[in-house]
Amino acid sequence: MRKHIIKAPIAILSLLYTQAVLANDQLTDNTPRLTALTHASLMLAPGEMLENATLLIENSKIKAIVKDNDIPKNAFVIDLTGHTIYPGFIDPFTDYAIEYEPVVEDTSGPVYEIKRIGGNASNGAIHSEKQWFNYVYPDKAQAKKWINNGFTSVQSSYLDGIFRGQGVTLSLADKKANDVIYNATTSQFMAFNKGSSIQDYPQSLMGSMALIRQTFADANWYNANKNKNSNSNTSVEFNIALERLADPKKQSFIFDTKNLNNQLRAAKLLNEHELRGSLIGNGREYARLAELKDYPFSLVLPLNYPAAPKIIDGDSEREVSLAALRHWERAPSNLTLVENAEIPFALTQHGIDADKFWPRLKLAIERGLSEEAALAALTTEAAEISGIENFAGKLEPGFMADLVITDGNIFTDGKIVSMWLQGQEQQLINRDRALLDNQYQIQLGELSLDLKINQTTPLSGSLSSGEQEITLANMNYQSGRLTFSADLSDAGFDGVSRFTLWLDEQGLRGRMLDANNQTLPFGGLKLAPLTEENTDKQADKAYTLISKQTSPNVAYGLNQQPKLDKVHIKNATIWTSDKAGVLENSDLIIARGKIEEIGQNLKTPSGFTVIDASGKHITAGIIDEHSHIALNGGTNEGTDAITSEVRIGDVINPDDIAIYRSLSGGVTTAQLLHGSANPIGGQAQVIQLKWGDNAEQMKFDGAPASIKFALGENVKQSNWGDDYTRRFPQSRIGVKSLFSEAFNEALAYRKAQNDYKRMRSSERRRTVAPQYNYRLEAIAEVLEQTRTIHIHSYVQSEILMFLRLAEAYNFKVGTFTHILEGYKVADEMAKHGAHASTFSDWWAYKFEVYDAIPQNTCLMQDKGVLTSINSDDYEMQRRLNQEAAKSMMYCGMSAVDAWNMITINPAIQLGIADKVGSLVEDKQADIVLWDTNPLSVYAKVESTWIDGRRYFDRKQDRLAQANVAKERAALIQKVLLSDDAHKQGETPIDLMEPEWHCDTHYNAWQSATGAL
Repeated sequence: MRKHIIKAPIAILSLLYTQAVLANDQLTDNTPRLTALTHASLMLAPGEMLENATLLIENSKIKAIVKDNDIPKNAFVIDLTGHTIYPGFIDPFTDYAIEYEPVVEDTSGPVYEIKRIGGNASNGAIHSEKQWFNYVYPDKAQAKKWINNGFTSVQSSYLDGIFRGQGVTLSLADKKANDVIYNATTSQFMAFNKGSSIQDYPQSLMGSMALIRQTFADANWYNANKNKNSNSNTSVEFNIALERLADPKKQSFIFDTKNLNNQLRAAKLLNEHELRGSLIGNGREYARLAELKDYPFSLVLPLNYPAAPKIIDGDSEREVSLAALRHWERAPSNLTLVENAEIPFALTQHGIDADKFWPRLKLAIERGLSEEAALAALTTEAAEISGIENFAGKLEPGFMADLVITDGNIFTDGKIVSMWLQGQEQQLINRDRALLDNQYQIQLGELSLDLKINQTTPLSGSLSSGEQEITLANMNYQSGRLTFSADLSDAGFDGVSRFTLWLDEQGLRGRMLDANNQTLPFGGLKLAPLTEENTDKQADKAYTLISKQTSPNVAYGLNQQPKLDKVHIKNATIWTSDKAGVLENSDLIIARGKIEEIGQNLKTPSGFTVIDASGKHITAGIIDEHSHIALNGGTNEGTDAITSEVRIGDVINPDDIAIYRSLSGGVTTAQLLHGSANPIGGQAQVIQLKWGDNAEQMKFDGAPASIKFALGENVKQSNWGDDYTRRFPQSRIGVKSLFSEAFNEALAYRKAQNDYKRMRSSERRRTVAPQYNYRLEAIAEVLEQTRTIHIHSYVQSEILMFLRLAEAYNFKVGTFTHILEGYKVADEMAKHGAHASTFSDWWAYKFEVYDAIPQNTCLMQDKGVLTSINSDDYEMQRRLNQEAAKSMMYCGMSAVDAWNMITINPAIQLGIADKVGSLVEDKQADIVLWDTNPLSVYAKVESTWIDGRRYFDRKQDRLAQANVAKERAALIQKVLLSDDAHKQGETPIDLMEPEWHCDTHYNAWQSATGAL
């Protein structure tokens, strides 16, 4: 009995609920609604127009397209004569209707770990578990920002973090969330910016890229192993963030970046993992179109045109770069150039005020963007990126009745009058009142009068004939019926006449009641719109760009890449940096990127350029073992004691003017190193300073892998401040312990991999595989001697410690860099086979360098330690010839040995001596022509070749200086003479980064939030 007593109320409640639902359903009109939009121009798809046709809508979808306007009798008819119907526009990158507030903890000091809640990721910037349809709450007021511009649907995500979760595509209709969601799980949204994550890691751009790689690797491992019945003690923890990244090749990704270099980095990263997706643009795509086209990704482009630079006086002018001036002029042409490059793209309102969208898109069309491409960017391309291409983006039976109704061509002088969202109309301009925007001509007997109506409050208007104009009074309009009165005495009608007019798309008809109460019927015609604007538009069509586009697109960028030279340099002093030493009055011939021949009185081959170098000197290109130029987003990932997973090669900045300046000092090759914020830093990258090439082309092909380690004050954090007291190590003795622990862990990691590979396939199917770890992988490569160490060092005790540690783990140290106490332990270094790369005469700039002496180079070299001079400095790099010469002054080093310290010696240290570093036949033609002895303080570089291409020439540099000044002056005049309309735009947040040094601390996501 008790069971029945409990169940009875539930049954009654259930019945009441069911009846209530049925009652509500009965209040809803479920009769199919059939609407015919007749006599319209239908833009079926980009480039497909159907004139004078009917679009038949049933409920929320397009039922049919009727070409002869033969419509069903039961349809509600709306005559759209003179109007155009477009498919509803789609914005694929928004945060519309996502009602979510992250929980942000109060913290002080560094945060190394976050709370693990509900199976989340271990890093606070990873939110791939989020499926944002769960948080959709439509906002009618917010939706207006898109609807007023013709958008009917958007793809949305909460825009925070690196892995941001799966987006959702939804209608902008004013309905509940259940009714507006079109595609609940679309692309995974991504970015480099870690956003609101309180966790320290990552603080650099390269750290973000490393985290993305590791997360993809973790996801592959997790989803391959989560269901295994392990034969060992290993278990796979539940991780919903990794589970949602299962089969990433079957998903698509939308990657948000703020600048062109990062856009290309995102493309490379996605392509590296063979993923599909789209890249959010930045408006500068025109500068690197060939690179973007090499990747299989569509673009989502904002219309974020920059505001004109503020130029008031000479001081303000000097603050404006040539690159900024060029971008201001060229930004409105970006879409045209992307279209010409045949890269698919969609458009977004993201980043601009909604009311700027159409003026800027029309400006792009005036600059050459085709209307067909513009429409595709708003419809078909956007639908595909948003995952709704099967039912949105076209006018096609079965597609959603998401429509844009315009009066005229929307891309020129037309305007949106009505929006249809899921088959329901929202009139932006009352259809009847839209008739008032037309001009009409009334025929009163023999008299022709032009009727002009102004939609003011109250209405106003006039009747005119020639120069005579009569003001109208008592104007009233409702449902196509217009009434007013006018004194037509001057037109031959005494007194005040009263008018009643009926307006439609064909024209008007009406009657006039004169002063004698006599009725005079009349008709009228709709006049064609005035074409005054056409002249201005034709002028804009002829818009000419005065700025140059170079590579990189900054001052001194190249119009085209240098060609392979065929050159015979005669009568020079040649510093071979080889056993031949210095050759007087000799010739050098280069061709095909190689040194063809060296000797005296050589015969000039046919077609070769001859340079008479009498009194001049030729050397191999200078090589810098330790540099931090040409980087974006930080040179340190100092948030952990070990960050061997990060790669300097990910963040090369080919736009850095330091590249060009170093070429002017004869530098052709540099190793870009991670900083010294942690004992085990990131992977290094050897580059050639190929000014004008892209980041990938600058990488030295075939250079052995290397990594930055560090000893000394910088790594131990005890002097970083009161907040940095928890991370191990805090002392110099702790540094050794950390190295040992890292090496042991790497050995165990590699053993686990090898053990797993040796298992039978049946056993592997049951056993959890070792997890791939980019951090440990790099350290294992060190122990296997496939990755060379370059280690920041100063104090003899630590140098000895690391030599002994390396020998204990049976690997060789590559190069001790800085090594200012190297003279104290030169014997031990020579015995081990370690190299040294030092400064010429830096000392006393911090405690651990108090024992530095300028004779360090000679003392180490005399003991058999291969020694080089490095810069570790933006400006010093282009004066390395002078830095090398200092050892001649301080300790009597020979000129040949001094020069070798910046050519062949660093080439050996970097493992590239078989290609560069000396002038030997069949080596790469990296050569420098000097006007005098290169070890002289007065020496100037005349030309610098890399791989047989002349990347710097002093004569060309003088010409470039004049051209830059001329171009700047012309662009500044254009800014000053432009009207206010062409000066409008967002003030760009330029990427302001420091000149990188070993100890530069830089939080990329706080220091440059707007730029990265």
